[in-house]
Amino acid sequence: MIPLILTALTALTAPSVTPNDTLQLQRAELCGAYPVFPTYTTDSTNLSGQTPDLRELLKRNKHLLQPGQRATTDSISSGEALTVGSDSLPVLRKLRFTVQTPRFVEGSFAIGHLANYVLYVGGEECSDKRFALTPGRTEVTLLALTQKGDRDTLSISVTGKALNGVVLNAGGKRPYTMTDMVMGAHYGGARLSPTGKYLLTYTYYTQPDGKAPYKTRLTERATGRTLRLWDSYVRATWQEGVADVLWFDRKGDKGRELVRYTPADGNETTVADNLPEGNYRLSPRADYLIFSVTDDGPKPQGALKSLKEPDDRQPGWRDRNALWRYDLKSGLMQRLTFGQAGAYLADISADGHKLLVQYSRFDAHRQPFDRTTLVSIDAYTGRTDTLLADTTYIAGAQFSPDGSKLLVQASPASFGGLGSEVKPGQTPNMFDYRLYLYDPSNHTTTPLLKHFAPSVESYEWAGSEKAPIYFSTTEGHDRTLYALDVASGKLTRYALPVTYVQGFSVAHASGKAAQAVVWGQSGTRARELFDLQLSSATPKARRIGEIDFDQLTADIALGTCHNWKFESSRGDSIDGFYFLPPDFDASKRYPVIVYYYGGCVPTSQCLEYQYPLQVLAGQGYVVYALNPSGATGYGQEFAARHVNTWGMGSADDIIEGTKAFCQAHPFADATKVGCMGASYGGFMTEYLQTRTDIFAAAVSHAGISNIASYWGGGYWGYSYGECAQFGSYPWNNPDLYVKQSALFNADKIHTPLLLLHGTADTNVPTTESQQLFTALKILGRDVAFIQVDGENHVITNLPKRLQWQNAIFAWFARYLKGDDTWWKSLKL
Repeated sequence: MIPLILTALTALTAPSVTPNDTLQLQRAELCGAYPVFPTYTTDSTNLSGQTPDLRELLKRNKHLLQPGQRATTDSISSGEALTVGSDSLPVLRKLRFTVQTPRFVEGSFAIGHLANYVLYVGGEECSDKRFALTPGRTEVTLLALTQKGDRDTLSISVTGKALNGVVLNAGGKRPYTMTDMVMGAHYGGARLSPTGKYLLTYTYYTQPDGKAPYKTRLTERATGRTLRLWDSYVRATWQEGVADVLWFDRKGDKGRELVRYTPADGNETTVADNLPEGNYRLSPRADYLIFSVTDDGPKPQGALKSLKEPDDRQPGWRDRNALWRYDLKSGLMQRLTFGQAGAYLADISADGHKLLVQYSRFDAHRQPFDRTTLVSIDAYTGRTDTLLADTTYIAGAQFSPDGSKLLVQASPASFGGLGSEVKPGQTPNMFDYRLYLYDPSNHTTTPLLKHFAPSVESYEWAGSEKAPIYFSTTEGHDRTLYALDVASGKLTRYALPVTYVQGFSVAHASGKAAQAVVWGQSGTRARELFDLQLSSATPKARRIGEIDFDQLTADIALGTCHNWKFESSRGDSIDGFYFLPPDFDASKRYPVIVYYYGGCVPTSQCLEYQYPLQVLAGQGYVVYALNPSGATGYGQEFAARHVNTWGMGSADDIIEGTKAFCQAHPFADATKVGCMGASYGGFMTEYLQTRTDIFAAAVSHAGISNIASYWGGGYWGYSYGECAQFGSYPWNNPDLYVKQSALFNADKIHTPLLLLHGTADTNVPTTESQQLFTALKILGRDVAFIQVDGENHVITNLPKRLQWQNAIFAWFARYLKGDDTWWKSLKL
């Protein structure tokens, strides 16, 4: 398979199309004219008996394909000669043109009147001159060597079946592709110094082979001046307090060493060497480190293994995490925790005296099964104090700035349902997080976010008790940033230049209106990093960082993104959005693809997403995403609909929404509608086909076809079931497990269905797709099942991910566009 292209330039000419599906290249870009000097020879042949051959230059100069290697640029017309110079030296040239196609096409290049050349298509050598191009713009390059006496001229044509719409040297902007979405530089994180004067940023650069090397950069925030640059991921942390001191570790002459660095004067001091391995956190006083160390559990003696708990199937489950204290002055490494429960460091108090330690135990006899305990350990004496014991539904906690209270992230069902706002008979969604303030001195808990619809994601509270709590939220299809004044309860929602906050950092010791940085994206922009002054709800924002999104997309046409809601038959306003193709024409009718997750987490309005909605829009689809009942971010009652329903309300919303969308938008072709989803969304795809015939094609990745077998067989089946079917088991509510499972309703499925699954999926076993595939084959239905070798629940290997995604594209092209060329080319 020829990969998608990385670059393209402005058009040079328009194509001429002949009736026999042949495109004649009229003009090409001519880059450089490199004279080739004579080779000094010590002998007429080498040891292999070979004579000098200038053509080896063609194999040795692939690097000239890179954009940065371009020399002078000119153009050459069809039939025009390529000559040597007046000095008669051979000349190496680069000829370049582009092929743009709205769909998958196969064909071949006819190259005449070039004596010596190498052809590259999409950066890969194409020796047989045959190509298979995915939608988008592909760069074609020839390295041509012209010697004295050669009669080289430009004579290139493209032949193939049904080349209508294929353009050579297309003008204007090109479609957005998978390559654009995943390749190149991305932000991996950012952290402001305590005063906000300095910024530490992490970027990673995704390469075609899937490798993504990191860079770590330290800059002066006001000027953007780079103070330090590491060509790797550096474990670095700002010391808490009012001074800007950066600590990081590195390899030294005596093993791993810990370095103290002050950006103000550039002073660098090695504080400790021969550090133990493992992750650590620096104390606020910078006098100790807390290490997380794995204690190996017992291993079976032989081929037999008796499971201790349901999760004992998971590799490494018997290992436990332990905490150790490393004293930076003496070098003493001292164990802090020990036992059958793994312990984790949740926080360190601002004065460095108290460690907040969290651990959980599994209890199969009580639901929920996980019981969490929070303990305070004095970092200098080892004295312990149990703060919360045997609690449930707690995701995490941290100390208040003075260390007297706990800021707890937990579901509405926590603390005896103190913050619950669901209807009678409903069970709160355990992943719909809110914030609580717990006072250990009197064992009182205060819900901080009453009548607050968004679900809390990350949070931080530092500086002083009067300082706000800053936290990001899932708020519908957006991820937003808030500040909460604890004393007054006042909430501030910040209007940001990104609609999806991927991360944020606040300078808590600045002494001014909060200085912050935020990185994120929206439906039409990505890889954005902003400097903020959080003095108002509409903060001043300044784009910073080394990634220039506008430059990256200068020649790319992106589809527009639009919000859209509809009123369901239950009277709900169901939120959603849609992408239009970049060359959208309202007078035309377009095939539609519907996307949903269907589980707890709503679909976010992002340009760069696991499922490439913008890429599909670039291929000529209208893409509609909606967030049905059960999604977090829309209030507790709405999120609680996920529990004990397994698609009943969600499917209604998706079916009604799809019909309403097509009816409200004349450009949507209601006869050519596809749908897709993964995991719970894959389940939803399968379940939907048992409920409706409105879809012309469906795609399910890692879908759950049998709720009962997933509950017992998936690594997280029974534990996820605590949310999805709280209190319902196969023996006390078999109707839920049978009636909502696609396997037991397979005879109702008539939609062409593509099933995909990683062979190493530990969350949803591969048998979930296999058994539905078997059923549909027996029933004689149109079904295909693709296994992705060696991949887990999410396809992370980049080359495999691109192949996997191409299979999805090909399936939709087959059924929504009536073109099976791409599908047949996969040769699966």
